[in-house]
Amino acid sequence: MKKIVLLAAAGMFSTMLHAQEAFTLNGKIDDLGEPAKVILMYAFDGKRVTDTAELKAGAFSFSGKINKPIQAVITVVKSSANPRMNFGMGYGGEIIGRDGCSFYLDKGNITLNGKTIKESTIKGSAAQDDYAVLQKARKPVVDKLTAISDEMKQYATDREGEAYKNLYAKLIATMKENGPVDNAFVLSHPNSWVSFNVVTGKSIISNPKETEESYKKLNAALRNTKDGKEFEERLKIAYTTAIGATAPDFAQNNTEGVPVSLASLKGKYVLIDFWASWCGPCRAENPNVKLAYDKFKGKNFEILAVSLDDKKDAWIKAIADDGLPWLHVSDLQGWKNVVAQLYNVRAVPQNWLIDPNGKIIAANMRGKELEERLAKELH
Repeated sequence: MKKIVLLAAAGMFSTMLHAQEAFTLNGKIDDLGEPAKVILMYAFDGKRVTDTAELKAGAFSFSGKINKPIQAVITVVKSSANPRMNFGMGYGGEIIGRDGCSFYLDKGNITLNGKTIKESTIKGSAAQDDYAVLQKARKPVVDKLTAISDEMKQYATDREGEAYKNLYAKLIATMKENGPVDNAFVLSHPNSWVSFNVVTGKSIISNPKETEESYKKLNAALRNTKDGKEFEERLKIAYTTAIGATAPDFAQNNTEGVPVSLASLKGKYVLIDFWASWCGPCRAENPNVKLAYDKFKGKNFEILAVSLDDKKDAWIKAIADDGLPWLHVSDLQGWKNVVAQLYNVRAVPQNWLIDPNGKIIAANMRGKELEERLAKELH
């Protein structure tokens, strides 16, 4: 097997430091009739592991060491396929664009059997058994999200139109329906690493109080791990940027190298908007932000956008291409952006709305939500 270890992307949680234990994964799917490789990917010890095995007559095998149950992705790449072809993940964690699936690696012997990877049955991983229960519980919401997403495709060329915007708003609202499903799973599986990941794995902690309540429902053994202690530190930071808190002040240089501070905008409603030129969802959201800005820019409202770019040219080009006339700052340090760390930003787009007194009054608004909130505040 050929194993490659890469630095983990921002937002990946670290693994706890205790004895590593071995795992084996033996799989069997239908013979593809041509050479193919199976790729296994997972995060381990703060790094991203990509392991490759030859598919021979439909059979493959992996082995390694982990120190806790870890969510992984396994896919097949045929010799006739473009090895660089992209694949995505659906609303239920399903793989799109390749034959593959997401599942939980665990210590011991794991087997995967089926006509294809997608249709396979995975045995030997207790965490995977829990994950299957969660996926089944989420399926009604996932089906609704998929249907809405499919409907949106017909309006993809007119994202400024009401039909697309209404469906987008419906999509965002439907996503929130997973909350009660996840909470019920955590409550019934307090000893599961799957529950731990449901609670702590979110890149955005929108409501630290609710998140802490869910976290405390987990078994003490999980909470006392290295991962648990690190998450508790994230929670502390999340409270400093929660609704009702005073937004932490900061200053960074604009595109001309001149410092711009949040404090200099006190007395105005300010949207702190974290984004990046390379972030597809950010660029897709920019038209919604622009509509709100154009409507309220003369009514004591300003936007201070913090970019997680590391290349100035790409940052400036994206501002021009998307026509974003508001304030822009960055230290061009990518995910290590000092302001992003101050606000515990692990995913973009992410935003906070600040009132004239510097208090946070809303966060992570999408679609029409910003415009609707500003209409209430600036009527």
